[in-house]
Amino acid sequence: MPADSVNARKPVVLWAVPRSRSTAFERTFVERDDFEVLHEPFSATYYHSPERRSERFLDGEPDEDARAGQVLAEVLRPRDRPVFIKDMAYHVAAFMDADFVGRFTNSFLIREPRKALASLHAKHPTFTFEEAGYEQLARLYDHAARDGASPPVVDAGDLVRDPDGIMRAYCAAVGIPFVAQALSWRPQKVPEFSAWDSWHAEAQHSSGIGDVDGEQRTLPAHLEQVYQRCLPHYERLRAARLMPAGATPG
Repeated sequence: MPADSVNARKPVVLWAVPRSRSTAFERTFVERDDFEVLHEPFSATYYHSPERRSERFLDGEPDEDARAGQVLAEVLRPRDRPVFIKDMAYHVAAFMDADFVGRFTNSFLIREPRKALASLHAKHPTFTFEEAGYEQLARLYDHAARDGASPPVVDAGDLVRDPDGIMRAYCAAVGIPFVAQALSWRPQKVPEFSAWDSWHAEAQHSSGIGDVDGEQRTLPAHLEQVYQRCLPHYERLRAARLMPAGATPG
């Protein structure tokens, strides 16, 4: 692809909720050689910058280079290849608006919240409602869907059941080639995941989308109210979910 067309192309972003198999989805782009992959760049703003909304992972002084403006400039700078980004919508809650969202080719990944919340609780028992992610994901979707736009929404359940069909439909929706070989990989450490390495063991030890985070967990009773708050956001986005060509939503 010529450099001028690469620089003119908006980065493709997958906005997700935690524990939605988003890193396995991202892994398919790591396996390609036609994209530069940026892993959760705005997490540094949310957790480590002077503008942070949480001090949960702050170790030492705030990072001035993690301010939203600096991170956005780094994300958007000209590169030799198109850019694919995976990030959590709640990471950009403080500066999410139509102008920000308009800088990207936006796409969304959801997962049935009982499963996602149970997995998140097992990893991170003290998460906040904002960190659950559903409210901010729906808010960002509304920005991206203005003026009749239809940004693609992938449901993790559909993705696991039919990785080939869903990824073909996804690639068509964001206007990029589908690469079948990227759906399987060799288990190994992935440099792009190093900042949050302990969170991504499944995606690094797996060999494909279908065998990531397959364990069954029960949602603790005290999170039932959180589930009920997340469910309407999930159901609204699920109504717009992407389906493989010729499939009928179920």
